[in-house]
Amino acid sequence: MLRMFVRILEGQARNSTVIGSEPLTAMRRGQMGRSRVTKFAADFFAAEIRAWHGEEPLWKVFWVYGVATSVTIVALYVVAFYDGRMALRQVLLPCFAAYTTWILVSVWRCASNTNEKLWSTLARFLTVAWAGNTILVLIFLQLNLLIKYFQH
Repeated sequence: MLRMFVRILEGQARNSTVIGSEPLTAMRRGQMGRSRVTKFAADFFAAEIRAWHGEEPLWKVFWVYGVATSVTIVALYVVAFYDGRMALRQVLLPCFAAYTTWILVSVWRCASNTNEKLWSTLARFLTVAWAGNTILVLIFLQLNLLIKYFQH
């Protein structure tokens, strides 16, 4: 299982070029037979797809997609918590889990896209800590929701 996780994290990290890389160009060429919705989604999420492939600058993936987006999701969850919206809280948990999976893989793959090796190493260390923290937080938040559900 650990080998599979390492393959996922490093799977496409070999394409460590930044913006305007070959895989994105090839992806756009392959859109000929796709629907308009698929084309729109691929264009709309092009930066996120590049991040998943390890082709975005580390600072952008870490601070914009990682920290800022996480704060937004946590803020939504806090509002749902204090408003007593259990259904919204339950919907946000799997969304947060999916998002966290994406961002952890993206940060890991983009870690080499920096001039300083220190930032690369620090980003990967924080990614491991972030993963452990997220797993524990999701477990405890889900347990809290189950307890609330069975109390009603």
